[in-house]
Amino acid sequence: MQKYFKAKRKLLFPLSILLSIILLLVANMIYVQYDKVKALKSLNNDIILAVSISRFVHSTQKERGLSSGYLSNNGKKFHLQLLTQRDTTNRRILHLKKVIKSIKNKKILFKLNQALNTLNKLEIIRTKIDNLQITYIDGIKFYSKLNNEFLNIIVDISKVSKIYNLTQNIIAYSNFLFAKENAGIQRAVGIALISQVEENQSMKEYFADLITIQKVYLGNFLKYTSLDGKKIFNKYFKGNSLKIVAKMEHSILYESYKLKSKYTPEYWYINITDKINKLQQVDTFLEKELLSNIKKELHSIYKLFTIYIIVSIISIIIFITMLYIIATLIKSEKRLKSVIDKYIISSSTDLKGVITDVSDAFCKISGYKRDELIGKPHNIIRHPDMPKSAFRDMWDTISKGKTWNGEVKNLKKDGGYYWVYANIEPLFDRYGKIEGYVAIRLDITDSVHLEEELELSKQKDKTLLHQSKLAQMGEMISMIAHQWRQPLTAISATTADLYIKNMLDQYNSDYYNEKLEKIDSLSQHLSNTIDDFRNFYKQDKEKTEILYCDIIKGAIDIIETTLQNKNIKLEIATNCKKKIYTYPNELRQVILNIIKNAEDVLLERKIENPAIYIKTYSDDTYSYLEISDNAGGIPKNIIDKIFDPYFSTKMKKDGTGLGLYMSQIIVRDHSNGDIIVTNGEDGAIFTLKIPTIKE
Repeated sequence: MQKYFKAKRKLLFPLSILLSIILLLVANMIYVQYDKVKALKSLNNDIILAVSISRFVHSTQKERGLSSGYLSNNGKKFHLQLLTQRDTTNRRILHLKKVIKSIKNKKILFKLNQALNTLNKLEIIRTKIDNLQITYIDGIKFYSKLNNEFLNIIVDISKVSKIYNLTQNIIAYSNFLFAKENAGIQRAVGIALISQVEENQSMKEYFADLITIQKVYLGNFLKYTSLDGKKIFNKYFKGNSLKIVAKMEHSILYESYKLKSKYTPEYWYINITDKINKLQQVDTFLEKELLSNIKKELHSIYKLFTIYIIVSIISIIIFITMLYIIATLIKSEKRLKSVIDKYIISSSTDLKGVITDVSDAFCKISGYKRDELIGKPHNIIRHPDMPKSAFRDMWDTISKGKTWNGEVKNLKKDGGYYWVYANIEPLFDRYGKIEGYVAIRLDITDSVHLEEELELSKQKDKTLLHQSKLAQMGEMISMIAHQWRQPLTAISATTADLYIKNMLDQYNSDYYNEKLEKIDSLSQHLSNTIDDFRNFYKQDKEKTEILYCDIIKGAIDIIETTLQNKNIKLEIATNCKKKIYTYPNELRQVILNIIKNAEDVLLERKIENPAIYIKTYSDDTYSYLEISDNAGGIPKNIIDKIFDPYFSTKMKKDGTGLGLYMSQIIVRDHSNGDIIVTNGEDGAIFTLKIPTIKE
């Protein structure tokens, strides 16, 4: 019986080591997944901050360009645009400060405070700009310094990611945003160069550097971005404005003697801003893609986390069972040791660190034979890259009877290296005194190599994030107000008519009931308009099979009285035989928006005999709706931009620049169709093209 217990005690130590290793591996796998979840959640929060910073920087980029134009033209140009842009920047600042309140990371908060200190000087700089007390060069430098301080915060955020595909996304995105920032600086410098009386060679060289830097950043972006990112870039980053910018760049650099006779600062600003707006559209996609990838990665890790726990529990049960079977079969410590030697990277030393024993796995990974290691000091495998302080800390810990663990880079016999996660424990004799040390290691070379490669990539590239969502609440309210004006005018006209007839004592029951029904219908439309906008992005909306004529009638009922009161002729020629599959309320909003725009331009240009024409027709594939006017058409220099977000030919109080942009989304994304604008003989022609339902 005593021999039996001695045999059990002999097996106890190696079994305990193996079980500890398994538990360590299990715990490590679970911890790694848990750490990834925490890191991804933190990264997601940081990206929300980065988005807010990106929106703020986008505003200051515009303010920088307008300030440069204002200063370089001695306050004679860009004044109203500058004041308007400052209001936008102030709103971005308020939103950014609100987001900052939720940030917990001390390192990021420290840098945020530094950036906010610079931001606090903004009002002083604005005053100096207004009073022409600062040069355009100093103005550009201030805004660029402010932007860089905030963008560098996003660079720190980029270092959080340890997942390869997310790192690729962030690297691509960072290059893209820095290209956009350099385009913003180019806008400001270009305005100044066009406005200057004397040629400034150093600024021209700086201008040329900005063009080169943009190409480098965009090249890196296309190298690292996804296929979807490349497609979106190729889709949006084209058009006439880019060709104009390229020509103006050449003139600024090489034809300064005739620059002012060919171009104005305003013309440069319009076209370079259109280029930056195209970059902003790509920016929007990249932000959504990055957040979507984080969400997918979180979902994947949660699944792995669950699988690891289940597999780990099963593995522990299986392994313990195997250990029990092995323990009953193995009759000597030597056989058990051979199993351990084969798979576990382990070594034992005396109190001075001289190797007393090593495992076969240790020999295999280090490249030494057993007899080359036994009796040698353990620093035979010490790599020169490992700091001496790390080993002093290790010896200080284990000499006190405590366990030390950490990552160690070791030297191979052939001069190579490998990384291990080492767990070193003291060995005690029966009197409780330390008699040596044993080390168990886990090979993590591949993991370290991956981290080193990712870190190298992140050191070479920087990062940033993206613009705002489709439209803010204020813009939505503006759209609602835009749609309410028409039925409210109709209600007012109808009630005035009834009031006059009442004064003249011309009461007619049928006439009064007809008008009251119309007022009730218009009032119901006001309520439905709010529901339409509230439900605009809901996924549970249902499409309807409907004729163009039915949708047109609903729109005409709303706006017809307004057009009559303004002496605008409305001609309708419909041929509605085939149904379309769409959201009727949304399409009605599109029709109203186009008609209202036509009404505005007819009145603005004071057209004699103003008229709006509506007609429908169809072929085997599509149904078409044309809305045209006789207002003279859309200028060629803006016709390609009227569907861009925030582009408007109206004063700020009259338009948000979102009506046609949202109309395009409704027709293309929600109805699988297209909206096309051309100029006819008398005016603009808007054509809605939606697939016909096949019978």
